[in-house]
Amino acid sequence: MTDLYNYDLLLKRVRAAIPENVATRDRFEVPSVEVLHEGKNTILRNFMDIVKKIDRDPSHLYKYLMRELGTAGNIQGDRLILKGRVSPSLIQRRIDNYIKTYVICYECGSPDTELRKEGRIEMLVCKACGAMRPVHARIDVRMGRIVLEEGKVYEIEITDLSRDGDGIGRYGEYTIYVPGARKGEKVKVKILKVKKNVAFGRKVN
Repeated sequence: MTDLYNYDLLLKRVRAAIPENVATRDRFEVPSVEVLHEGKNTILRNFMDIVKKIDRDPSHLYKYLMRELGTAGNIQGDRLILKGRVSPSLIQRRIDNYIKTYVICYECGSPDTELRKEGRIEMLVCKACGAMRPVHARIDVRMGRIVLEEGKVYEIEITDLSRDGDGIGRYGEYTIYVPGARKGEKVKVKILKVKKNVAFGRKVN
């Protein structure tokens, strides 16, 4: 009589049930961004290579980057064309954040996931362990979303410059544009206008 609770037998059954693409998955390595500047535009040369590796809809990543970078652009073949001069490091950080939020399973760390719509809620479903969570419930911001308020002063570090020479800094999930600020300096900024996750301010003493 077969022992239904025999450890070796159970282990074989579990291994047999694992999808082949999970059991034989190669190390998950997303290509680093390949960026060049042409005039006032920024070109992400390997946009489609990144999309294929993370197995997501190109338009989904495109819309995310437009929102996070606070700019406009379009997909041309395998490339993403962005309006303005955007630093490679900033694009890389946004793509890394996208992968953490929309690709990697928060339970087992597997990239073998898919996005599903349940009503109006977008869910991240793991094919490896079965875990499911709303993608807006980002694990690294569970303590609550920081909200910028117009008229208030915040201290930020300027990490990039826009095509017009304005300083660009980050505060929580916001991208803040500060005229007259220089890259690398820490400044106090009075917020003049907030639109979604993009804000505009001016330096104060």
